[in-house]
Amino acid sequence: MRTPPLAGDSTATNPDLAVHPHGLLELVLEVGDLDRSVAFYREVLGLVEVERWSDPRPGVWLSIGRNAVLGLWPPKSGGPGVGIAGARGGEHVHFAIYAAPGSLLSWKARLEEAGRRVEGPVTFGHGNQSLFVDDPDGNVVELGDWTVDWAGEPVNRDDD
Repeated sequence: MRTPPLAGDSTATNPDLAVHPHGLLELVLEVGDLDRSVAFYREVLGLVEVERWSDPRPGVWLSIGRNAVLGLWPPKSGGPGVGIAGARGGEHVHFAIYAAPGSLLSWKARLEEAGRRVEGPVTFGHGNQSLFVDDPDGNVVELGDWTVDWAGEPVNRDDD
């Protein structure tokens, strides 16, 4: 299979494939203290809890928009049939969540009021800006005020 050329448009799909991904479904982070992490994502970032699992596989699912969820699982949630069973994945670098255009300074104030150290706003070559903050487990969360895609075309976020 040949590698498709870079489209720049982050909604692009590979025309050579009969089936292709349609977007992020879930991102799961392993967290040391489930309650502390849930408090950060709910109270500081304002995510909405959509489901909570109890023992023997505790975990919490939070909406990150467009039918995608962030899962928070303590290490004991692993086991047969679970994605983190046995082996672990590679190092996590960061994940990004869209922020409403023009809202980054408000986000920065909110995060700093919650006692979080915030990097940014960082301006990228295409003019988009982002903030970066660590969650309680050291995972880096990017809040992106992205108004154009990788090709410089306007981002379509009809659900904003």
